[in-house]
Amino acid sequence: MNRDGISKGLALIPSGVFIVAAADQGQRYGMLASFVQQSGFDPPSVSVAVNSRRPILGAIQKTGRFAISTMSAASKDSLKRFWKGVPEGADPFEGLEVRTYETGLPILSDAVSFVECELTGSLDADDHVLCLGRVTNGGAVQPGEPMVRIRTDGFEY
Repeated sequence: MNRDGISKGLALIPSGVFIVAAADQGQRYGMLASFVQQSGFDPPSVSVAVNSRRPILGAIQKTGRFAISTMSAASKDSLKRFWKGVPEGADPFEGLEVRTYETGLPILSDAVSFVECELTGSLDADDHVLCLGRVTNGGAVQPGEPMVRIRTDGFEY
């Protein structure tokens, strides 16, 4: 395996910067995500790859719901919390300005857009689980352009 070549090839696949939210029994979960993609038109759908060790995965699979905030470069203040990581059991949205829509899941107020989803399936993808969601609601939040990220190493976030 040409690890260096594969790393560069993967790293140069552009990705967005998103915050995925879920909740279960009053506990809110959130994670920074880059492996998010629209996956269908009719019905509208998205896919999100979630590391299999993340606590949010259990909440998504149990409740069948998740929401995605699409972040911009202007969103850096709220993104700091997610880049640093949130201790397990802590509310990742505490102290941040959020909005809620149909699902009641938190959407960051400095996001450029959001979608709310109903889980329609999941697929084991080695160290991640691919969660497939039917989009049930969405819209613009703030004016701006979505953040696009290019990684330097295709084997790390």
